[in-house]
Amino acid sequence: MDGGREVGALLWDSEALLALLLNVIVTLFVFALIARISLSQPGLALLAFFFLIYFSWRLVSVFYIDVFGPVVSEQLERSIGPGLAAVPLGACQVAVLLMLVVSFHPLRLKALAVASDFRTSSLLAAGRLDLFNLVFWVVVVFEVALWIEMLTRGPVPLFSKLERLDYSKQYGGFLHGRLMDWGPMLAFQLGLFFATPVLRGMRFDCRFGALFGSLMVYLLFVGHRFSSFFLYFSFFIMPLGSIVLGRSKAAGFDSSAFFRTLRALWLPVVGLGVLVLGALIYSYAVVRGAESELLQTKLTQRLLVQQGEMWWMTYERVFLHGDWNTALALFKLFVDPFNPNRNSTMQLLMELGLPVERAHTLFDLGVAYTGGWPEIFFELGGPVDGFVLVVLSAVMFSEFLFLLTRCVVQERYATCFFLTPILYAVEVNLASGMLNSFVQLTFMTKLGVAIFVYVLEGRWRARVIASTSLQTDRATVLKREVTP
Repeated sequence: MDGGREVGALLWDSEALLALLLNVIVTLFVFALIARISLSQPGLALLAFFFLIYFSWRLVSVFYIDVFGPVVSEQLERSIGPGLAAVPLGACQVAVLLMLVVSFHPLRLKALAVASDFRTSSLLAAGRLDLFNLVFWVVVVFEVALWIEMLTRGPVPLFSKLERLDYSKQYGGFLHGRLMDWGPMLAFQLGLFFATPVLRGMRFDCRFGALFGSLMVYLLFVGHRFSSFFLYFSFFIMPLGSIVLGRSKAAGFDSSAFFRTLRALWLPVVGLGVLVLGALIYSYAVVRGAESELLQTKLTQRLLVQQGEMWWMTYERVFLHGDWNTALALFKLFVDPFNPNRNSTMQLLMELGLPVERAHTLFDLGVAYTGGWPEIFFELGGPVDGFVLVVLSAVMFSEFLFLLTRCVVQERYATCFFLTPILYAVEVNLASGMLNSFVQLTFMTKLGVAIFVYVLEGRWRARVIASTSLQTDRATVLKREVTP
């Protein structure tokens, strides 16, 4: 009897050790790949900054649940872990990272640099300056009106200990609502106009950096925390990454000088970091009035459990129990979601992981848990076909980022403007799996307009290039005829 127990304990220890080893290997491999990409292609690290951090955070959370489980999930009201959930999640993340490497291969970047050598803006200097000034003053007016609206409509959340969601519902005005809807896209445009002067050998346009800083302070005053600062900052630096990638193979572009200029901005960056940290501590310690022990529990849940709990539920349901229903998932995603105006993916996952009545109560309150990608693809296709869907989403994501990079380095400002809503939808999909946004009429309209503007601006650019080349050829011939 004792011998059987010893054998069982030995087998259990062996299985636990093997699971730990697999989790460690996969997790370290993903982090090594991220580090390799960041060191070899820093521009790609800037462009995909949001996902590199988000992927790392989710993987650490799932690893924590796998290795230290069972752990209590406050949101799910049950214990989760241990297991091997980090292995399939890591495989999905590797697929995205490898696709980014393929899309931004040095040969493609070299071809892009050659195709982007011609600067249409150099022929339209006055227009370019007018465009930058026009955008600057439009945003200045918007931000001034935004601050006036906030200061005149009611209590300031920072000083009244009011949650950001409660403020938006009870006191947020029209401009505040537009910022909540379009804020990350505005941050991208500010980053675009901040960075593109570098393409012409000029310095960053720090006016747009100041406007971005003003937005960050506003978010602090209206009670926002880490997630909003992180999201806005990630969108702001995306054009910087596009410029480094698109011009890294160009003969006249000094990437080291570019990064030296970036390092000169360390003080505002540090200030932003202190702002985010202070907002996070203030939110839990003051706004929510958490005591030290409760604060530690809340931070553990927020940092190490909530990021990975929904993926662990999908892993348990699909990989361990073989329980997925493609027809039900499609129906709840696209035909009969609880709220078709919000992310139907998370609604489905929460209905599967929680009592339906509780999930619906949370939906009514506007609460959505973290996750959605790659969970939804495995809920649709199971362990095998789900991974195929993950790879397809990785291809779409990486190729779209390459298209965006092309438009940035060629200074296609109109196309970049109309691509921004598409960018937001693509980014949200890779974070939360929001597939229903792609079948909405508004998205189709935005996509159609973006394609039309891309083609129109491309034809205009081609005509300008052809006209300039013809004038250059004529000038060369005339010079040869005049020169004795």
